[in-house]
Amino acid sequence: MRKDKKDWLKDNFSYLVLIFLFGSLVGFIYEELFYLIVDKKIVYQGFLYGPYLPIYGWGCLGLLSLKKVKKHPSLVFLLAILITGILEYISGFMLLKIFNRTWWDYTGLFLNIDGFVCLRSVITFGIGALLLIYIFEPLIIKFWKKKPKLVRVIVISFLIIFIIDNILTFLFRY
Repeated sequence: MRKDKKDWLKDNFSYLVLIFLFGSLVGFIYEELFYLIVDKKIVYQGFLYGPYLPIYGWGCLGLLSLKKVKKHPSLVFLLAILITGILEYISGFMLLKIFNRTWWDYTGLFLNIDGFVCLRSVITFGIGALLLIYIFEPLIIKFWKKKPKLVRVIVISFLIIFIIDNILTFLFRY
């Protein structure tokens, strides 16, 4: 890795973790609310023990690349559909192959691909990308710049909890 890229990562690590944390938490809340409304019951959708869904965190990090085309909301939306659709398909496929279990199944829904992706999910993620790029990411940047010490505490705490959660999950859950 070139020095300038290494410096960028070092300087922006806490920002990237904040985006990941935000996406993971919002994704968890979205999923829980969705299934509470649709199925009228609370169904823990998580892979790990904690109240976060890392696939959404990774999705948010991938969607940051769309800031380059921020002046074109339609393009942001379409590219977000592509990015999140690919991420969701690969994640669903890999989880099935590694754990022999599906965490979501869109079989029967309109324009689904192997049950891993469907039109409804990518449209929802496209809308989420618009909210991330135009509303939440600028707020996260402001928070990150104004409260660096608090951000450091949040990032370190989250990383410790997240690492422990991953270890415990793989030792005792699967």
